[in-house]
Amino acid sequence: MDGARRVSRLLGVHYLLLLLVVLRARVDGHSWPDDLTCASGPFFTDNPTKGYVRNYVGRQSTNIDVDTTYRILKIDSSTPVCPPGRTSPGQLSSFPKLTATPGDLVRATYLENGHIWQTLDGQNGPKASPGTIYWYGTQNPRADRDIASVLKWTRDGKGGDGQGVLLDTTPFDDGVCIETGHENVQKGRVGGACKSYFRLPSTAKVGKDYTVYWVWDYSQHFGPKPDYVEWYSSCMDISVVDKKSAKNGRRSVEVEHREAQLLAEDEAPVKGLNRHLRREQLREEARGQKKNPFSFSS
Repeated sequence: MDGARRVSRLLGVHYLLLLLVVLRARVDGHSWPDDLTCASGPFFTDNPTKGYVRNYVGRQSTNIDVDTTYRILKIDSSTPVCPPGRTSPGQLSSFPKLTATPGDLVRATYLENGHIWQTLDGQNGPKASPGTIYWYGTQNPRADRDIASVLKWTRDGKGGDGQGVLLDTTPFDDGVCIETGHENVQKGRVGGACKSYFRLPSTAKVGKDYTVYWVWDYSQHFGPKPDYVEWYSSCMDISVVDKKSAKNGRRSVEVEHREAQLLAEDEAPVKGLNRHLRREQLREEARGQKKNPFSFSS
């Protein structure tokens, strides 16, 4: 009997350790763009066609974290900007690249995986931040492109080696999204995917793919730490076509606010909203048609 108790106790300890490992993996899971859609232009419809990062494998894969995003712990010329195996273009047939036209606004969705709600809940410390997303783009992709060179690119295209541009910068926390089940962490939070936007340059050459780098600075997730670096990146390609040859052949919706859902008054915090949507809200207010702050539909 004593031996049986010892075995039972040992199995219980092993089960507890396994549970802790699983929970730790759940907490430490990171984020990446799950899909891209056009938020303006000919391809912006009520049911837009989705595009995906390079060689996206789908959420049914147990390796999606390591396959889709790349953890960067030092910013130098020896660190590639794209995940291993994703340094060159490539797509699975079930997860194609996005098709867009020059000047289109592109929307990316991603899950916060605890990085927002745990910060809001105070679990990561009083000065913790879920970080900032930087969108960079180029039509001169290279398999050996490093993170240090990309971070030198500027909006005017003159920074660094001049081979790319900074498309946009947005908070990781869009001010509305939250992991499903944690909506009560802050008033106005809506369970589901987060949204981030960037605009494809109007100068993008038709007939040539446009490569985009999602770069997420997560270095202050437990508060500021001198010289600490923790970034994540994902890489994607967009097929650029002429507006006249766009498949649906029409601009069904001109601005992205048509795909947004309105919350009850004062429920959605303005702070942290993507400035593209905030601009549309201000336009409506200026027209005397005051609307409530935006939430984002799934």
